[in-house]
Amino acid sequence: MSNKEENESAEVYQTESRVDQPVAPAAAPKKRGCLGHLKRFWWAYLLVLICIVVLVVCLVIFVGVPKIAQQKVNDAKLEIQGVNVINTKPDSITLQINSTITTDGSIKANIDGFDGVMYLEDLPGQTPFLNISFPKTNGDKHQLVNISQDITIGDHDAFNTFNIWFAANETLNVTVYGRTKVKPSGLSTKFGVTFKKTINMKGLNLFNGTTVDGGKINISPKKGQPNFKATADIPNASYFTLDIGNATFTNFIDNTNIGNLTIPNLLLVPGSNKVPITANLDQISVLQAVQSAKYCKTGIIPVKLRGSAVVKDGQTLQYFLDGLSANNETVPMDIGSIIKNSLGTTISCPKSS
Repeated sequence: MSNKEENESAEVYQTESRVDQPVAPAAAPKKRGCLGHLKRFWWAYLLVLICIVVLVVCLVIFVGVPKIAQQKVNDAKLEIQGVNVINTKPDSITLQINSTITTDGSIKANIDGFDGVMYLEDLPGQTPFLNISFPKTNGDKHQLVNISQDITIGDHDAFNTFNIWFAANETLNVTVYGRTKVKPSGLSTKFGVTFKKTINMKGLNLFNGTTVDGGKINISPKKGQPNFKATADIPNASYFTLDIGNATFTNFIDNTNIGNLTIPNLLLVPGSNKVPITANLDQISVLQAVQSAKYCKTGIIPVKLRGSAVVKDGQTLQYFLDGLSANNETVPMDIGSIIKNSLGTTISCPKSS
């Protein structure tokens, strides 16, 4: 055999030997090494766990709890049973509010008293017309919230505007707004929340439904005395009691001024208000109107009234005057019956009618 063949045979043998040689298995993981690492650095893992727990607790307390508290305040229902506006003066009033707050009672908490504002929700700009202090409350299911405080009128224009809206509208939306703090039971931290409630309340609706009964005409009154007296029944659909004072109205028949009517010491309460009224009327203009073809058949004339003065203790209450003078109130008056009962004369229509 030649040297070349011997070398090739040796290479084949070596290659086959390398292929057939068994491969050693991979080394098994060292479990003891992990346990040893854990035993050695257990304090580091504990610190990480504590940090995670603290972070979660902080997130719950400082993020979750305030959101829950705000949601509970949002869900609370504010209802007003009565409002008294008394001791009325040009620059101040005494405001008394009887109200209730209803919650689901699921969270026990104390709510701090706070200074809030009231404004017309539907008026652009939402300028506050009154500032009011609210007492401390809590998270009970049902609680009474009664307020009585003397309030200085800070923004006369805004308060006058409120009275105009209140006198003219059947309903209006008034928002109560303020910032306060809530302290849930079991926690030492107080959380800031916003108190905002919009209340749909009834207004005076221009005293719609007012009637006049028992009218008496005096054709020859003494100097300085009224020539007309009657009793008016003025409805107040709202839950407001208003200490208005002496209210004077200018009266019109078909845009003709027929004189002034006065309601003395008017204290308007919810429901029916039967009050004495006196007037100095242009009797000739009234007689001509009731004899006209337009009114002679029924004798009933729609008399328009517009506030011209509101005086209490010798001072003008501009906010009430603005409310009563911004719009006309129309009151149907049976002038024909009043003339018949007072003078014994029946008004008939002209023959040409």
